Amino acid sequence: MAGGLKPVRHETLDELPPSTRLRYFRRTLIAAGCLPEIDVRLHDLALRTESFIQTLPADHAVIVARYFSWETLRKLRRRPLDRPVSVGVVNTRTTEVRKIAAFLAWLDENDVELETLQQVALDRYLAHRDPHRALARFLRWAVHHRVMPRVRLPPTPRVERGPATNADALWDHVDVLLHDETTPLPSRIIGLFLLVFAQPISDSARLRRDAVQGYGEELTVRFGTTPVKMPPPIASLLQQHLAEAGNRRPYVGQPSAWLFPGTMPQQHVTEDAVRGHLAKHGFHARAAKRARLHQLTQVLPASIVADITGYAVQTAVRHAAKSGAAWGAYPELRESETSELDGHK
Repeated sequence: MAGGLKPVRHETLDELPPSTRLRYFRRTLIAAGCLPEIDVRLHDLALRTESFIQTLPADHAVIVARYFSWETLRKLRRRPLDRPVSVGVVNTRTTEVRKIAAFLAWLDENDVELETLQQVALDRYLAHRDPHRALARFLRWAVHHRVMPRVRLPPTPRVERGPATNADALWDHVDVLLHDETTPLPSRIIGLFLLVFAQPISDSARLRRDAVQGYGEELTVRFGTTPVKMPPPIASLLQQHLAEAGNRRPYVGQPSAWLFPGTMPQQHVTEDAVRGHLAKHGFHARAAKRARLHQLTQVLPASIVADITGYAVQTAVRHAAKSGAAWGAYPELRESETSELDGHK
């Protein structure tokens, strides 16, 4: 394909689904300045939802359109363009609209009006269904805006935490990611940022190229306020990634400002893609991040953990309280952990 317009990953454009191919060409035209800058996924979400709403009965369509426009779309459009919505957000909001439509359809089937909904009817609906988070959000909105009477709403379903991860398991996964060349290099590095520096996958995917400074033993990455010096094994992989990225031809115009460019022009790698690559290694990302943050607050003051990781101080303090915050001997412990990582070279 002329002009260097080739995806970063190995599949060709002909192998991509039609919707993905369309987003690719849109991003190419945006990167070339032929189209104004927009969030392509958000734009597609709005179009698909509008088409779905048109299939609903007129009275349902009015309610769903009002909720989606003012409660969902308005908030998503406030996001900065350099932080576009993820595939997960699109899927969640799509499911939400369909759950609301199903609820309204059930009300019609049972001759119940939303405007006069009674607690007994709501309880009857929820008795045989999972109280999905999306429906709870809609019901709270409907009560607040007086679309329906005040009723007792279902509790927000709790997100199940993953299994606990101990220190030995974390370092075992670090060892695997340092040496497994079957995993794409960007995903390996993002996985290491998670395991060593407690960085959420979503935050690492959005790192910009200027977050990395220096070279060799002086290479640093800025996750929070203070740049963090990379251990030699991670620094080596990061330098390899930068060299490969520097040799890659840009789609159009200037090279990407993202540290981990994605398939779409001028977009970063997606969180879902990284999670897919890391899934085969068998660790639960949320549990690993939580365990590592606990470990860091045990060996460093919470304020320093917040400074170098980018977490809010309150978050670091909360983890410090849970971990016992025995950081009085942190220089020795920190040296021990650094030596352990250096041993993976």
